[in-house]
Amino acid sequence: MQSFTWQTPITRIVFGDGASDALGDELDRLSLDRVLILCSPGRTSLADSIAAALGGERAAVSPVSESGMPRAAFGLLKADVERTGAEALVALGGGSPIGLAKAWAAETGGPVVAVVTTYSGSEMQNNWYIGDGQDRVQGATDAALPRTVIYDPALTIDLPPAVSAASGMNAMAHAVETLYGPDTNPVLCTLATDAIRRLAATLPRIVGNPADRAARAEALYAAWLATGFRATSGLEHALAQRVRSRFALNHAACHTVAVPYAIAANAAAAPDAIRQIEQALGVENAAQGLYDLNRRLGLPTGFGAIGMPEDGIDEIADILAGMNFPNPRRFDRQELRAIVAQAHGGAAPSF
Repeated sequence: MQSFTWQTPITRIVFGDGASDALGDELDRLSLDRVLILCSPGRTSLADSIAAALGGERAAVSPVSESGMPRAAFGLLKADVERTGAEALVALGGGSPIGLAKAWAAETGGPVVAVVTTYSGSEMQNNWYIGDGQDRVQGATDAALPRTVIYDPALTIDLPPAVSAASGMNAMAHAVETLYGPDTNPVLCTLATDAIRRLAATLPRIVGNPADRAARAEALYAAWLATGFRATSGLEHALAQRVRSRFALNHAACHTVAVPYAIAANAAAAPDAIRQIEQALGVENAAQGLYDLNRRLGLPTGFGAIGMPEDGIDEIADILAGMNFPNPRRFDRQELRAIVAQAHGGAAPSF
């Protein structure tokens, strides 16, 4: 995979094997002298090594990010920023540290540099939130977007195969819904189908051989295509996000489960999108092809398998029925319940 840089109106993309070595240069370009590296506890060792390379006077580490962006973690982050005198954050990891950093940027206006180690794509989306349920505060603003995003495939090598696969299917969710989003266009569709094709080809290779650097690079590039150039999301994201939030489940796992069922439910109303998915996957049935890909990757196929209780089916159906989200077709409450029930059970989608 060729190394490259890409400057958007807000975010600069630096992609390539060893790209993380250029972090210091990117901080210089942004005139940032003192940064705080935000990561999860499991990435502390990597963060410490990056901080050491930058120099002890320039970087400190804050290993406080947690899944779900809880308010407590946000409070700890702000305390660490004040304690260290950092003028910017380096968000190291996937959706959790990057999401927390985006919330900080939205609140303070401070700059963020993202060093990505998963395929989640949070770094390319301007939405942010803190907390959950009634405690949740959220928004969408370009001020949350990182000033620079560094994609270094070498940093994804130690991402466990199952986590890699689920993260990749999270990116897949953006790509497939881009094909029928209300604001899609031929350029976005071209990039989305390329992302689908690359993810479908490389994720099984990563599961089979996590050290396959070429596959890692292809998957990371595909994830950037899927999340950096996307249309407005529909049923898949509405379903996955409601289940994730209501039952405090893993973000990527919820999207992994939801993708085939949303595509099956929308098939009749979005024939052009379905045809493009089938061509990209090399299959005759888009929903079945996505379902079979999940099985090939060894991923769960039903919400029940990842912790959603059966009595939550009606609750999620009620929530979705009360929402207004863009989608190729509308569903009544009975139809939504049928979709949620199938996704909960995990059998092959059939609508």
